[in-house]
Amino acid sequence: APAPAPAPAPAPAPAPPGSYTLNWEAKGKTFFNGFQFLTGDGNHGASNFMSSYQEAKEAKVAEAFGSHAIIRAGSKSSVPFKRDTAKIATSKSWKHFLAVMKYSHVPYGCGVWPAFYTLGQGWPMGGEMDILEYVNDQGSMTSFHIGKQCKLDPKQVNKYRPMPDSNQFANNGSLYNCLTQYCATCTSLGCAPNVMPLYTGQQWANRPGAFAMERTARFAKIFFIPEGELPADLTGNAPDPEAWDKWLISYYPFADSPECPEPDDVMGPQQFILSIAFCGDWASKVWGQSQTCSTTGPTYNSTATEEKQKIPDPEGTGQCRAVDPLAEFAPKEDCCTQFITDEKGKYGTDSVLGSSAFFNISWFRVYT
Repeated sequence: APAPAPAPAPAPAPAPPGSYTLNWEAKGKTFFNGFQFLTGDGNHGASNFMSSYQEAKEAKVAEAFGSHAIIRAGSKSSVPFKRDTAKIATSKSWKHFLAVMKYSHVPYGCGVWPAFYTLGQGWPMGGEMDILEYVNDQGSMTSFHIGKQCKLDPKQVNKYRPMPDSNQFANNGSLYNCLTQYCATCTSLGCAPNVMPLYTGQQWANRPGAFAMERTARFAKIFFIPEGELPADLTGNAPDPEAWDKWLISYYPFADSPECPEPDDVMGPQQFILSIAFCGDWASKVWGQSQTCSTTGPTYNSTATEEKQKIPDPEGTGQCRAVDPLAEFAPKEDCCTQFITDEKGKYGTDSVLGSSAFFNISWFRVYT
């Protein structure tokens, strides 16, 4: 008699509500395969972004290994007033997701402007979430940017723990106002709820772990999980962020904020972007606010900066000022640009950046 047919396999148990499964991953020697190399510098700085992984690898700006990937500050560029570097964006975009980047080092240093962020189509209407962004030795803060009205409800923002708005002062006192317009005199810089204190790039580099972002139809959450605390659900590739609130560092309760209409549409599908930029609209402009940076490289002239006075012979006098590139083009006088490009090799910039200005990323995953 024929053998009886095997019993059908039981149907898999339905996934619990809110669970995530792996949708996309960058790791190992193919880490950069799912990324595009972007060349545009919207920050008007000293960055010469590589156009492909091959170019970046040849310039020693990016390299993928079996266990990790490196993105680093490169050499002085053949393009005047620039240094080679990289800005990479995922080839895919996601509307609702949980994304996690595990790292062992992030870039820092005077003149360095690193960022790990998301970007929707048609800035700023598509939304932008800055997960990690800072310049010089300033603290990194999470912030959200949108081109339409969206104010977060303060009570809801702070329901897990205090998260003051790091942009409140810059926004003329407007609290948790996500509307963003950039110009030389603008005071709409986006909302920035952050658990205090704000760590500098060097402090983050000394805190290896994972940054995560969860985006649902109702909210966005940003987490930092120290390396020694990575939960079993994450290491087992079945993450459950509902259990991660102790690691929450920034919260955006769009649906629970009456002054943020259409909460599911404040962010379109998002790409993830990693970059190391130099100088420009932020790092150059605030050079004099850092005691470390203002005593690094050429001699900082605070009077020329405050009075917006030209320095007639910056190379001959060895002086510089903090230049706002949105207001003028003066890279020869700009302290940050002079230090980052280090035309004569006087400041040891290559060595300084080589030891500090790099990402070391173990893996990057997106779950849906």
